[in-house]
Amino acid sequence: MKKRIIILGTTLTILSVLFFGFTKLTINNPETLTTVATNEAVMENNVYVGPYLNPLPNLYYGVDARFAPVKKADVLNAKSIYDFLNEGEKDQIITIKSVNLTVIKDNQLSELQALGTTAKLTKAQIKLLKSMDYFNHFTIRTEFRGKNMETGIIEDKFFGPHITIVPNQQAAYSEGKEALLNYFKDNSRNVMNIITDNKINALKISFIINKEGKVTNVKHDAMSTGYPKIDAKFMELVKNIPGQWIPAQNANGEKMNQELVFTFGPTDGC
Repeated sequence: MKKRIIILGTTLTILSVLFFGFTKLTINNPETLTTVATNEAVMENNVYVGPYLNPLPNLYYGVDARFAPVKKADVLNAKSIYDFLNEGEKDQIITIKSVNLTVIKDNQLSELQALGTTAKLTKAQIKLLKSMDYFNHFTIRTEFRGKNMETGIIEDKFFGPHITIVPNQQAAYSEGKEALLNYFKDNSRNVMNIITDNKINALKISFIINKEGKVTNVKHDAMSTGYPKIDAKFMELVKNIPGQWIPAQNANGEKMNQELVFTFGPTDGC
């Protein structure tokens, strides 16, 4: 459960769910948003220039589960909010004010919720977790009084990781993640020179790896780079990923479909 997303802000809105679904963040310091290197490829900004000879921003390429992946067995065995936090986060909590477990459907916070007031999950929260299946999504918002790790001041804070339930074996590209990300980088070079003023937004494309290891159900999931030609190019590339995928498998070793998400954009905005 080391990988998670920490949502910073005063409210959880539909836009925050969409935006933070694109990001894989480190969580050692929730005051700072830092891109995790293990699931990304970054194109350095001195590689290409746009029509105005401005250096492009560093670009992020990633393929992963929609939110932070947590194995179903770990979700079913969870008894406390601490089962979803790392040591750095645990150390910050002094007094818990509320714990809200919410199911996410269609990139939105649903009405399926269970509330608590302590670190220990309530019977209703455990029941809600046990009702969820592979590739369902949820968030646990914990509001608390805690220590600011930079200033040492005690203040009101919250953690809100967004989580995707995954099997023990997720779908994997047969040639490896590095080869997959290099495929996207190498084959999108010819459209990068249209970027102007060093500006580009994040793009998210979802797809299914089916039981036969084939790419299906490719969808422009959310947001746009701001350049229709670049959006279209990545849709084309996702649909035509070469080679084979190893399908996901459940705890019984049975092959199953898995949704994955391709994310592209500036490293400081993904």
